[in-house]
Amino acid sequence: MSAWVRIMSLCLPLVLLGSGLGGLIIWSKEPDRFPLKALDIQGELKSIPEQDIKSLVLPFLPEGFFWVNVQAIQQRVKELPWVETVDIRRVWPDRIAVQVKEKIAQARWGEKGVLSTEGDVFYPKASTISSTLPRFDGPDKQAKEVLQQYFTLLELLGPLGLRIQGLVLSPEGSWQAVLDNGMTIILGKTALSERMHRFVLAYQSRLQPESGRIAYVDLRYTNGFAIGWKMGVQ
Repeated sequence: MSAWVRIMSLCLPLVLLGSGLGGLIIWSKEPDRFPLKALDIQGELKSIPEQDIKSLVLPFLPEGFFWVNVQAIQQRVKELPWVETVDIRRVWPDRIAVQVKEKIAQARWGEKGVLSTEGDVFYPKASTISSTLPRFDGPDKQAKEVLQQYFTLLELLGPLGLRIQGLVLSPEGSWQAVLDNGMTIILGKTALSERMHRFVLAYQSRLQPESGRIAYVDLRYTNGFAIGWKMGVQ
């Protein structure tokens, strides 16, 4: 047997195998082979309409079970503002499962945004933002700092039974909080916990009976505070 014949005898099976695999791939890509017939959307959805997810996923289904681009679907769904995580799975023989976890809103952020419990700022449709959330304002890059300070101040206010309805961090680094009784607390730039603690003691000892008349309490003093009174309130 010549060398050429030996080479051909070795290569021919590989060529036939490759040809067969290529034909199988082409066959499996035909639209009527292994079609995707159903879409399962899973997860507790409160702020994301199912239709928004369907409109992103359904155009991919004609690609079929084996060739649907799972990574592309995941990327598209992840772009929805309220989506925290998304997992896409093929379910034999004809289904795609989309598991979605929503972000949890902690507060409104500025006029149009939302701050999540993880400290992420995002901008969904206005109709999906609850008006009952507290409102925070500040530079986006300091959102996590604002969230952390919120919980710190809220804990200090615990003995008073008051909650924070608004928290502002100015571009200059100054803080102020608005309480659910309408009172504004001006905290300044430093020693925020110490100043809020001073307010709590003063509120318990002297200010509570007058709280309905107080517009703001300015704590930017070393050993005391200033009070601004509401106009026309007796």
